[in-house]
Amino acid sequence: MSLSSGLTPLNANSLRTSLNFGTASTSYRKVLPAHLLLFLLAAMATLTIWNTDLLVDRIYQCSVLLLAAWILLSDSAKLRWQFAVPLSAVALWGFCQWTLGATVDREATWLASMRFSALAATALVACGALRSPRERERFLQAMAWFGFVVAITSVIAYYTSPGLVLWSVEAPYPDVWGPFLSRNNFAQFLELTLPAALWLALRARASLLYGGMAAAMLAAGFTSASRAGAILLVFETAAVLLSTRVRQWKRTLLFVTVVALLAAIGGTHTLIGRLWDPTPLAYRDEIYRSTVDMVASRPLQGYGLGTYPWVYPRFAATDFGYRIDHAHNDWLEWAGEGGLGFMAAWTWVAVNAVFRSRPHPWAWGVAALFLHALVDFPTARMGIAAWAFILIGAIESSETRPPKFSRRTT
Repeated sequence: MSLSSGLTPLNANSLRTSLNFGTASTSYRKVLPAHLLLFLLAAMATLTIWNTDLLVDRIYQCSVLLLAAWILLSDSAKLRWQFAVPLSAVALWGFCQWTLGATVDREATWLASMRFSALAATALVACGALRSPRERERFLQAMAWFGFVVAITSVIAYYTSPGLVLWSVEAPYPDVWGPFLSRNNFAQFLELTLPAALWLALRARASLLYGGMAAAMLAAGFTSASRAGAILLVFETAAVLLSTRVRQWKRTLLFVTVVALLAAIGGTHTLIGRLWDPTPLAYRDEIYRSTVDMVASRPLQGYGLGTYPWVYPRFAATDFGYRIDHAHNDWLEWAGEGGLGFMAAWTWVAVNAVFRSRPHPWAWGVAALFLHALVDFPTARMGIAAWAFILIGAIESSETRPPKFSRRTT
């Protein structure tokens, strides 16, 4: 009696590296539920997103880097070069600037480089931990439930504890949504978790349960009054609902009705007023123009990752009376700090993820987040960006199936 895998080599059409998740050993799964640890890390990053202490981000960074190292040491793995190359560029770009002295602030560049390398490690861990369809679906279920609970809690906290983070910690701003200090961050979190709930509603046995959760999350997005967030949530909801081959018009009508009722309870007057604002990019357009000048002064080298708050004042055309920490456009900020090459690496990551996510509606929030990054800075918040890179890794893992061994008698 002998065993035969009966498989075509999974690396037949892709670049050989030391990473081959398709033929990897799963020994680490017996002692380390990586998908569970990854979920807990991302959830903790979201619940502590209000905390500006660098120690909070460092805990996540160190944990996910160690988790990535564990998976790499436990597996003989392989990644497609379209996935590995741009992620490696994002992770290592800042360290290269730091090593070569191509930064105006070495400490800021080091901290930013650690953040970007942790995001790349997050995608790597997700790719290794979520390649089993069963584990991937369980993770998406947990992600949907977490998104639902955070959405409801955040809206309730907004009305019952103004100026406080979850009824306990004094916040620097009065407009606080649960753990989120910004309505935009709240909406961005929903952009990433809502598609998972919608996808489960279309295919899971408890479709009405997940449909109700998705309706509550969409209504919470409207209540948040984030203009870009509300628009993107509507588009991704429509896209996911239309992706099913079976047109369930009655359930869709019920879903829309529930969303309308919940949004009316949560309140949409602020959103309506902001949508009618004749200057939706007030002050941001001037920041954009100044950042473009910053990019033009060093288009290839950039000023160093993480240095935007220190470099921007040199190019600021208007003094707003307060410090500008971000460009409110991640794409421009990447170009200003890392040069056009760094922005190109991010473009590669985004295009590859969006293209690969076409058959996976649960991951369509990644496209929404990269679009939202045109008018905000979601990747600067680990509690937001971690979920995006988990989905990016899950998209990659869905491209490779674990081996199935067949028994052959001789």
